Amino acid sequence: MKVVRLDWDSDFFGYEVGSASDFSYSVQDLEGVENAPYQLIYLGLDQAEPKLPNHFFLADEKLVLCKSFQSDHTYLVHSNIVELTENSDKLVSLALQSGLYSRFKVDPNFKENEFERMYAKWVENSLNGKQHQKVLGYVEENSLLGFITITEKSGVLHIGLIAVDEAARGKGIGSVLLNWVFNYATLHDFKQVNVVTQAANTGALNFYEQHGFEIISRTFLYHVWKLN
Repeated sequence: MKVVRLDWDSDFFGYEVGSASDFSYSVQDLEGVENAPYQLIYLGLDQAEPKLPNHFFLADEKLVLCKSFQSDHTYLVHSNIVELTENSDKLVSLALQSGLYSRFKVDPNFKENEFERMYAKWVENSLNGKQHQKVLGYVEENSLLGFITITEKSGVLHIGLIAVDEAARGKGIGSVLLNWVFNYATLHDFKQVNVVTQAANTGALNFYEQHGFEIISRTFLYHVWKLN
């Protein structure tokens, strides 16, 4: 097993955060996690383990989904989609709505508004190019009703955040946002688009599967907090 420091997380949260890999459930690995000099350690496992100590908090069943593309397919692009370049309270509000099932929201051990601060920072980084290449919004009558962020990594197009305002759901806005991404993917010769969601977020999971995404990986993410 190996535990490494996560610089961004440690600096952002203000306490030491690490990530463990190659965990084997052995007594030695358990002691290694307990004795590592971190207040919080992220631990990803292939399956849930009910015999882990109580302070190993199962924060997320992370699903990675993928949709493959054919270059000759076309998608309708809606005129309400615009590229966003400036931050706003509404954009941050949508980002927080997108993180309803985030492990940083569901874990009660976070007590300093970490979830809210992290997603606000995510939006800020998305707009200034540090996090994502593009931020697209669905605007109707000068009101921002939904948004989506995308970035390219190793030839794959990734969806980061996506949300539709609660008051505007059921109107197909999410599908319009996805179609913009699908069209962008085909125009720029991406062969696949990936997105991450939580197994608990059944609404999002069904939405993605209805649009041709398939689950390609599943990880059980634990937050291991240092005992006082």
